[in-house]
Amino acid sequence: LLCRPAAALSARASPPYVGAREVAAHLWTVRDLFETSIHAVVRCNEDRGPSKYRLAYMPCRNRGEILRLMLEEAGVSYELEVIGFKAHREYAKATTPHGKLPCLRNYDGEGTDLNQEGAITRFLADELGLAGRDAAERAAVDQAYCLWMATFRNQGVSHDGPEYSIAALKELGDDVPATPPYATVFRLNSLSRAERSLMALRYFEDALGPSGFLVGDLTYADLGLFYMLYELGEEDNVPDWVERFGLPRLGAFRDAIAARPRIASFLESPRRMP
Repeated sequence: LLCRPAAALSARASPPYVGAREVAAHLWTVRDLFETSIHAVVRCNEDRGPSKYRLAYMPCRNRGEILRLMLEEAGVSYELEVIGFKAHREYAKATTPHGKLPCLRNYDGEGTDLNQEGAITRFLADELGLAGRDAAERAAVDQAYCLWMATFRNQGVSHDGPEYSIAALKELGDDVPATPPYATVFRLNSLSRAERSLMALRYFEDALGPSGFLVGDLTYADLGLFYMLYELGEEDNVPDWVERFGLPRLGAFRDAIAARPRIASFLESPRRMP
């Protein structure tokens, strides 16, 4: 049920609908994401009306998490097309414009698919009212997003790399090092991965505005920052990061967003990838 052989799937054929718990059970059974051959669609928030959006991504958080958080916070019904690594390699890659995931299917209502995480993020932010209230705010939000991508997301290449690394933060001993302000550091520097990670965290600690968000009200940049902080605090990462690294404003920010009803529901649901 959860797999579609290559010969049976044309470029535009629709995979079967399944429940979120079935997908989660499949993933926990297979364990190795690179061995997943699943290709199925999960209806999310279907009690809120017909789905306007179908987001295709692999069965992991990574580049799809900010997109799912936006859809969940906006309270819209959407479909999540889950494409396993094997399914993507064998046939589904050919169904996207750039051969990449994530992909927003039929984003214009005329059968056109949209590739590239940044493009999808900005499109959905405009659609869902999460981009800022005017041109100046939208530019400031985009600036925050670009810096988040350069630091926490390691230029969009990886969630763990030279600019930000949970693994490096986990290895820190009791002596948490001081770091220079982000704006004073050149691209080529002698800082360790842990120091660069702390530098990014400290920048965003200071960047939060009077509203408690990065720019004005809640935007997509906040949701990107939130999920990185939420993952940092998971039990097998650095659950005491707020106290250990001295980041009370980021801690309050994480807690406030995690408590928003729609976000809280998503975090506890099987719709969130393991």
